[in-house]
Amino acid sequence: MKSKVAEKLHFAGAGRFPLASLSVIWLLTRGIAAAQTAVVSLVPDGDAFVWSLAPTSNYGSGGALSVSGSNAVNGSGVQMGLFDTLMRFPVSNAVAAFDSTLGRGSWTVTGSRLIVTEMASPDNAIFNRGAGAFQVYWMSSDNWVEGTETPKAPTTDGMTWNTLSELLNSNMDVSLGVFTNAGSDGRETFGLALADAFVAAIRQGGEVGLHLTAANPSIGFTFNSRNFGNTNAQPFLEITALLTPRIEGIAFSNGFVSVSFGTVSNWTYRLQGVDTLASSGTAVWSDLLVVPSGSEAGEVIYEDGVTNLQRFYRLSVSP
Repeated sequence: MKSKVAEKLHFAGAGRFPLASLSVIWLLTRGIAAAQTAVVSLVPDGDAFVWSLAPTSNYGSGGALSVSGSNAVNGSGVQMGLFDTLMRFPVSNAVAAFDSTLGRGSWTVTGSRLIVTEMASPDNAIFNRGAGAFQVYWMSSDNWVEGTETPKAPTTDGMTWNTLSELLNSNMDVSLGVFTNAGSDGRETFGLALADAFVAAIRQGGEVGLHLTAANPSIGFTFNSRNFGNTNAQPFLEITALLTPRIEGIAFSNGFVSVSFGTVSNWTYRLQGVDTLASSGTAVWSDLLVVPSGSEAGEVIYEDGVTNLQRFYRLSVSP
């Protein structure tokens, strides 16, 4: 079924493509995936922890960040209060990279990961220890000052425990997931949910702020900040974008309408059709073809048998 000349897969259907035949979709044009995806890693331009036992002090220039619940204790078995962390990432470079690689505005955010390096046994006695759950929120407000304090040199020129509540907005801030730290030294990766507000903030190309807070009283999670001396161990936000799925071409020949589009291997593509678009928006779209995740990357050509004078097509992509 594959054209040896065009290096594309052709398949035919009369309105719907049988699911049992999907296995024949898989060898498509190689090499397309590299041009259709892009990954950018961002280091924070601001991060700080806030501490309930020093509610007016700022810790923006310290080499560590921390999230701690009420039951965690330090290395001497002493409970050292609560810790939250704020992180802010500049995403303008990511937008520029995606526009350059995939086309201006022609991309969709398909993944985001927060990657940090944990210190399970921090030297400073103010930090609690222990594994547990924490929650990451996208913050609707990024108007906060990192400050210049370290645990050894207190200042009040930035974010503090007392001012944190002024930034939080329960009606607008969005959870990006609940995660658990390992409780051991090393790099850890947390896949963030692609909430609409979070993705919109990325696409706007300004700043993206995250708030990390305890979801379990046992957590005592300390990790390196952007001020940590080893740049390889600093935190970063990794964002992946995919070329926005689109129908590349539609042609009519020999009683068939040929619909073509490109794919990448780790996403599911769904081509749908409908004969009439209702003004109320209640049109019922039928699946013509589903290219499952795990198929090889390339170009698909769907040949739809013509049975109506008009037909509308749409293409969607999902993990």
